[in-house]
Amino acid sequence: MFLALIVLFSGCINNNTEKPVNETGNAKYEQIPTTNLPPGITFMDVHETDVQIGDSARKAIEGIYRSDTDTDEIYIQVFNTETPQTLVDEYKSQYKNANYEPFNETSVNGHKATQVKYYGTTKDGKQIPKYNLIWTTKNSMIKVGGSVDAQKLMNLAAATNS
Repeated sequence: MFLALIVLFSGCINNNTEKPVNETGNAKYEQIPTTNLPPGITFMDVHETDVQIGDSARKAIEGIYRSDTDTDEIYIQVFNTETPQTLVDEYKSQYKNANYEPFNETSVNGHKATQVKYYGTTKDGKQIPKYNLIWTTKNSMIKVGGSVDAQKLMNLAAATNS
């Protein structure tokens, strides 16, 4: 009995009071739209995942969508964080050595947003422009992408109501 109590209580003690900078917690599933989607977009699945941003893996809730204009899936990733703008800056820093202008400022649902252009490779080796869209809300960063259709991406982002 005494051993069982020690085991139960040992899991409750955490002496680590240092909070990591920009730790992302569990995001909100309700920010992932599953119905009332733009034409040509189909919801596939939602799950928790780790996403590489800069040098770190971040926890996110990820919605997966199929588009009638893309051969790849489109994702909505929601990252909860106390410092969402810091996470956006970290994300943008991945493009600091781009030999083109990757950023175009826009807005989503009343929030300042950034459209990020990058180049993907098709199955036949051709380079094509693709787009992500990132923005912040009070306690989260939201990323929607990657699509070859910038307008369809904007329409899906609007469906988050975030």
